Amino acid sequence: GWQASVIPGYTTGALLFYCPSLYIYFFILYNRYMILKSILPFIAVLLFLLALLFRNRFFSERKRVQKGPDGFSPRSTLGKIAGASGWLCIAGYCYFEVAGYFAQEEYFDGALALLFLAFALLFALLMARVSEQREADLLFTITKVALITAVFYFPFAEISFLGDYLIFITAKITTATLNLFHGGVFMEPPASIYTTNSSFHVDNNPVEIILACTAIQSMVLFTGLIFAVNAPVRSKLKAFIVSVPVIYGLNIARNVLVAAAYFGAWFGAPFESFEFAHGVLARIGAMIALIAIAYAVFVILPETLDLVEEFFHFIVSTIRRTK
Repeated sequence: GWQASVIPGYTTGALLFYCPSLYIYFFILYNRYMILKSILPFIAVLLFLLALLFRNRFFSERKRVQKGPDGFSPRSTLGKIAGASGWLCIAGYCYFEVAGYFAQEEYFDGALALLFLAFALLFALLMARVSEQREADLLFTITKVALITAVFYFPFAEISFLGDYLIFITAKITTATLNLFHGGVFMEPPASIYTTNSSFHVDNNPVEIILACTAIQSMVLFTGLIFAVNAPVRSKLKAFIVSVPVIYGLNIARNVLVAAAYFGAWFGAPFESFEFAHGVLARIGAMIALIAIAYAVFVILPETLDLVEEFFHFIVSTIRRTK
C-alpha cells in the first residue's frame, strides 16, 4: 500500500484503523467535497438564469435607466457579474471532475474536463471585462447555451435516482439490441451485462453501463446550441430531431459494438478487445458521427453556425488585442 510520509512504516489503511479520529476526519472531508461538487452546478444554473434575466431587454429598456461609463445599464452590469460568477462555479465543478478522472487514470476524459475548466475560466474573465455591446450579446447567448445544457445535464449527473434510471434504460436497450444481433447476453440490474457463457465470467467482469455510456453530454450540448439561438421553432425542432435521437441511437450501436467485441474477444483477449473497441473504434466513430450531425444541424439551422463562427472570431480578435 501507499506509505504515509508522516509515520514511516504505516500504510494509510493502518493509520485509519489505529486512528478512528483520522478516519472520521477523512470521511467528513470527502463528504464535504462531494456536497460542494454536487451543489456548484445548480448554483451556476441559478446565476446564469439571473444573468439572462438582468440582460433581458424587458428589464433594461422597460425603464429609462441611466447607463454607466462602460455603456451598460446597472441591470446589465449585474447580469455580467452573475454570468461571470456562474462560469466560475462551472470551473470549480470541472476542477473536481479533472481531479477525479486523473485519480482513476482516465486521462482522455480528464483532458476533456481540463479543457472545459480552461473554457469556463476564460468565459468568466471575458464576461467580467466585456465592454462592447455586440460582444456582450454574444457572451450572453453562449451563457444561454450553457444554461440550457446545464439544466438538462446536471440533474442526471448529480441526482442519483435520475442518473441511475437513465443508465438502467440504456443498459436495457443495449442488452435487447445485443440479443437481436449477437445473442446470448442478459442484464442484471442496475446496469451489468453478462454473457450466457458462464465460463467467460470466471476470469472476466461483466460490461457495466455508466452515465458516460448514455451519450447525455453530447445530447444536451446539441439541445443547448439549438434552442439558444434566435430562429423559427419549426427549424429548431427539425435540427433537434436530426441530432439528439440520432446521437442516442448511434450511442446504443456503440455500446453494442464494445460489448460484442468484449464478449466475443474480437481483437485478441477480452480485455484487449474491449480496450481497442472502446478506446479506438468507438471514439473515432463517435467523432465522425458528431461531425456529420453537426453539419446537418448547421444546414437546417444556419443560426447555430453563425453563432459558432462569431464565437471563434471573437476569441481570435480577443487574443490579438492582448498581444
